[in-house]
Amino acid sequence: MYKLSQNLIELLGQSKIRYCHWKSNLLLNEALAGYDDLDLLVDKNDQSKFEKVIKSLGFIEASNPHIHINNIKHFYGLDTNSGQILHLHVYNKILTGPSWIKSYHFNIEDYILANVEKHESGMPVPKKCIELVFFVFRVLLKHTKLTEIILVSKEIERNKKEFLYLNDAINKAELIEFLRLYFSNISEKHFYHFLATAKESSLLAKYLKARQLKKKIIKYNRYPSIIESYKNMYQLVYRIVNKFILHQKKKVYSGGKLIAIVGLDATGKTTITTELQKWLSKNFTVSLIHFGKPISSVLTYPINLLIKIIKNNIKLKPSVKKVGKPQSLFYVFRQVILAYDRYHLVRRHWKKVSKGEIVICDRYKSEDYGVMDSRRLSPGIYRGFKKKLASIENSFYNKMPQPDMLFYLTVPVEVAVQRNKDRIKEGKESEKFIRIRHEQNKDLQYQARKKYLIDTYKMYNDVIKDIKTKIWDII
Repeated sequence: MYKLSQNLIELLGQSKIRYCHWKSNLLLNEALAGYDDLDLLVDKNDQSKFEKVIKSLGFIEASNPHIHINNIKHFYGLDTNSGQILHLHVYNKILTGPSWIKSYHFNIEDYILANVEKHESGMPVPKKCIELVFFVFRVLLKHTKLTEIILVSKEIERNKKEFLYLNDAINKAELIEFLRLYFSNISEKHFYHFLATAKESSLLAKYLKARQLKKKIIKYNRYPSIIESYKNMYQLVYRIVNKFILHQKKKVYSGGKLIAIVGLDATGKTTITTELQKWLSKNFTVSLIHFGKPISSVLTYPINLLIKIIKNNIKLKPSVKKVGKPQSLFYVFRQVILAYDRYHLVRRHWKKVSKGEIVICDRYKSEDYGVMDSRRLSPGIYRGFKKKLASIENSFYNKMPQPDMLFYLTVPVEVAVQRNKDRIKEGKESEKFIRIRHEQNKDLQYQARKKYLIDTYKMYNDVIKDIKTKIWDII
């Protein structure tokens, strides 16, 4: 169990909040350790107090408006011990049915919250008779939609285990009483027919039985059939487009963030930015961009292609700092094009940040002249056309926004040299180049809303957990 999960259970209990983990309790221990999200039913009268408690633990709210369902909220918290994210799926109404639209509202929240027992973890859960009824309903109702049948077919073995778990030592008298109170047109015999079909039957038998069940619980259906069909079709189209084109997940309510990871060669920038993207993109819409090597825009693609051909023919060496010396027109022009591509890249992704997305940037501009990833041209040392080009290059860098967070990675030069020797990379830099770069680019000045100096010579797990904790503080 995550330490965060333990703190959550303890604090909700101390605050006397009425809630329970209302489904999939077979795997509750695994969910408390981050295997899956936690499905919490919270008394609507305790909702504001509940949110206050979880926010005190560092949970944040996020959503995707295209798949949002009213009365269901998503909160995410960072477990600092593991560096992993815990997802709370918070209901104040029992909404279920086909996963995408949850078209049934079983208006029995008070009864469920009044009939809970303690799980071994300490979290309250409904009595098994209640959970069994809803599990049978959920499994069958998913067989009324072709898209859901595809999804549920992947859960056959898990469903068998859950049926065994829920049937074990169930109180039949309580089951019958529950059916009598809220599903009076479903007898014990009918229910066990539904149960048997959900457990073992063919897809066709489950579909036909699900049609019968829908008639039995029609009073709990939230939508007319035409609206339900429309909503399901919308979700199908959106999810296909999203999977292959949009790649949207949830956006945090606090707004998007631009996070820059900077530092000298062999300090771990690529490793860290890749892990941060993997960590955050499980739940949020995240982009990873490389400021040092921007992709050409439509405007600059043919120019960069020409520059590449020229560079290959004259075999230019990797650039290092040349202070106070005017450069060739070719060099000046090349820096203007590079500045434009960097500006275009940042501007395009800054628009995503303004819409609530998280952008992680590998490298970023400093405020120094003539150093890596920054302005190379000082207008004061040029004249005429070159001076104009130098001013244009500077203007592109000046217009770039400040990151919300910037992590400046450092490591002793001897360690950087050894890391560079060890890494597998085509065309990697020489030891001499690494030493020159470290000498010429040390102690760079950056502007950001929050800046952190990170020593990556420490244990990697400690470094990455420290960075994750700092990021979570501003998300």
